[in-house]
Amino acid sequence: MANDRLIFFWGRECPHCAKLHPIVTEASSELETPITELEVWHSEENAKLMRSYGDVIKKACGGSLGVPALYNERTKKALCGMRVTKEDILKWARE
Repeated sequence: MANDRLIFFWGRECPHCAKLHPIVTEASSELETPITELEVWHSEENAKLMRSYGDVIKKACGGSLGVPALYNERTKKALCGMRVTKEDILKWARE
């Protein structure tokens, strides 16, 4: 079954994720569909899901599968890295 989630993949000890987290939270509060946050460094289940979207995320991340990364299950598009802005997230989410 296909989901239409907006997903924020992050790692607990990831400093870049920590910087992006409040921006994701703020963007999420402005969306009809809130962003699902999935920690991938300590959850094999979440990491497996992230790997299943690996091709799209790698493309957004410049060739490597890394966090922080956002994935839109509806549009199958990803955002990656700590330079993502709230505006980027809102545009990506509402596409």
